[in-house]
Amino acid sequence: MRSRLFSLLAMSWLCVACGDPEETGEEQKPNPEDTQPKGPGTDAMNGFQKGSLANAEDAAYWARMGSAPNIYVVTLGPSLLNAGDADGTCPVKTTVDELTKRVVGNCTDKDGVEWVGSAEEKSSFTGLTTTYSGFGTVQNRVCEGKTAKERTAFTGTVVMGITGPTSATPTQTFTVNLVLEKVAADSETCTETGLTTAVEYKGSVVGSPSSGTSESGPTTWNGAGRIGTSKAGFISVETKDEVMNSKVCSGEAASGKTLLSSDKNAVEITYDGATDCADSSTVQWSLNGAAQGKLEGIMCSAANGPTAAFWGAALFGALGLMRRRARN
Repeated sequence: MRSRLFSLLAMSWLCVACGDPEETGEEQKPNPEDTQPKGPGTDAMNGFQKGSLANAEDAAYWARMGSAPNIYVVTLGPSLLNAGDADGTCPVKTTVDELTKRVVGNCTDKDGVEWVGSAEEKSSFTGLTTTYSGFGTVQNRVCEGKTAKERTAFTGTVVMGITGPTSATPTQTFTVNLVLEKVAADSETCTETGLTTAVEYKGSVVGSPSSGTSESGPTTWNGAGRIGTSKAGFISVETKDEVMNSKVCSGEAASGKTLLSSDKNAVEITYDGATDCADSSTVQWSLNGAAQGKLEGIMCSAANGPTAAFWGAALFGALGLMRRRARN
C-alpha cells in the first residue's frame, strides 16, 4: 500500500503543468521580507518555547523526527487522509479548473467518520501546492462506558516539485509549512489530550523514494528548517547528504549528517550504516563538538523510504481509515 501511495504522489509531480516562467530580461532582486518563512507552522513555533538538547535523551528524541526523510513523511500525512476509495459523497471532491482540485469536509461518511475543513491542490509552473484549512477527521472513541472525540486536523501548505522527471535520478523538492492539531483519548479513561505539532522546512531528495521496494536504488536527502511541538518546544534542524540505500543497510541511513540546534546547544548526528549497519539502528553523535558515542533507534527507513517516526500518529490513523474503506 505504501509503495502505491508513493507512486501516486510521484505521478502527481509528473502531471504538473510544463513550461518556463516568462523572462523579462531584468534581474529580479528578492524582497528580504519574502525570504522569511511564513505560514501556520511558523506562527505556531513562534509561540513555542525553545526545545532542549542537553543530553542523549533529548538528542534521540529530536533525531528521530528531525531528519529530511522523516520530515518528508509530513508531506504524505494529510494526503493519505484523502487517499483511497471513499463513498463518493464525503468528503466532497470537486474539480475547480484544469489545475485546481478541492476537497471539502463538514460532513459524515458512511463509516461514521466526521470530516472537517478543506484541502485544495493547485498545479503551477513551479510544482503542486496543497493548502490545508483545518482538514482532517473527528472520530468517537468509546472507553469504559464513556465517549470521547479524537481529532486530527492539518492547516498550512505543502509544495512539491520535481526536476528531471525522466532522468534515472530525478530531484524532488518539498517545502512544508504545516500545523497538525491532534486530540487523542485515553483508551481507559477517555481523557482527551491535545498536542500541536508544527514544521517549517525546505528539502530535496535525489533519486526516487516512490518505489518503496527493497531493491530500490539510493536516495540522497538534504534540507533545513524548524520543527516543534507544543509540549517539547522547537529546534532548528539541517540534514546534509543523508544517503538511504537498502542494498547497503535497510535499517538506517548509510551516510550523511543531521544537525540539531537550540539556544546554546548543538548536536550533530552522523549516519554510519555503510560501515556499521546495526539491527538497533545506531548513529554517532556529538554535543557542542564533543563526541558522545552511539545513539540507538535512529531509524529513518525500513525499505529505502522514510518511516513515520514521530509523525506516525496522524499517518497511521490515515492508513487505518483507508483500510476500513477498502473492506467496505
